[in-house]
Amino acid sequence: MHVIFNADDFGLTLGVNLGIVESCVAGVVRSTTLMVGMPAEQQAVQLAGNTPALKVGVHLRFTAGSPLTAASSLVNEQGKFLPYSAFWAHQGISQQQIADETTAQIEHFLAQGLTLSHVDSHHHAHTHPELLPVIEEVVQGYRVPLRGRGLAGSTCRYAFESGFYGEELTLSRLTALLDGHQGRCDVLEVMTHPALVDQSLLELSSYNIARTRELAVLTDPRLPQLLKQRGITVADYSSLF
Repeated sequence: MHVIFNADDFGLTLGVNLGIVESCVAGVVRSTTLMVGMPAEQQAVQLAGNTPALKVGVHLRFTAGSPLTAASSLVNEQGKFLPYSAFWAHQGISQQQIADETTAQIEHFLAQGLTLSHVDSHHHAHTHPELLPVIEEVVQGYRVPLRGRGLAGSTCRYAFESGFYGEELTLSRLTALLDGHQGRCDVLEVMTHPALVDQSLLELSSYNIARTRELAVLTDPRLPQLLKQRGITVADYSSLF
């Protein structure tokens, strides 16, 4: 089994960026997704250029910050994306605006000189029933995988695991999650959020201190051997092609 440890939220804050790079250089993360248009985006781009082992995709934003387009059906009165608490009940979203904003975020990413690995989203926003079919179509045009859907046309058995999250994060919990997928898929993506906690992260995200525990597990020197014993290869999204 190939396992992709993908680190979400690249570009959110300096501490998040540094934690993700550390989880690659000293750990098992080989994949991350960038939040374009967020405060630490440019530093993330620079770090990515200096960390060739780290493949980068787009972490679409529909519940954080402001849109890159005139997405009137996706924002509040202040022109900001709806918060997570209001997003999921929101209906009547313009399909054209979804497509335009998705395209704008991906094109902004490509304009930074990065190679697009795959696409996912903050708070799994791309799985909103009004967004998913539109985003699927846009992403297929770039011929890259989409989280939870894999690569269109691929025969590879792909699965997504979101359980490495929360307060009780240990090496044994991670290996138990991996064991639960053995024999059921060829490629498994594990969502992760490693970070060094800084003041900006405390202000922007309620999920903060736990990220340091994720970082500790993902860089635990015992983990590579535990993966080897299970016949697990650390991978990135290129395994789906």
